[in-house]
Amino acid sequence: MFATQTEAKLFFVGKVLAQAHAEQMGLSAAEQAMLSWSESDPAFTPDPALVEQLATEISDDDYETKVAGLLERSYQRDLKSDGAARDGYRKAYSMLAQGDHYLLVMIRRALGRHLRPWWALWR
Repeated sequence: MFATQTEAKLFFVGKVLAQAHAEQMGLSAAEQAMLSWSESDPAFTPDPALVEQLATEISDDDYETKVAGLLERSYQRDLKSDGAARDGYRKAYSMLAQGDHYLLVMIRRALGRHLRPWWALWR
């Protein structure tokens, strides 16, 4: 389903942006760009100015809370419309977790308990 980490990241970025649009919640250009921030994605070129720009707009905690909320609501909405949606989220998460992506912080915060394999619940 997801051949690369970039594809998996785009899946989650699309979910965040679609949910923000559905809720009529604006995301600044810096907020949108930071969804793709990665230390390991060769398709992404880190720009320290982007981090500084975001810091002038919103605190890290507020940004992470905002994005995590969008992810959680997107996941719940998708589950209501498609019972198999969980599998797509799990596959995207599994692929993305192979790298170093800022978005993983928010995914784990919002969906970590939903995306872990059943056997990991006893760890």
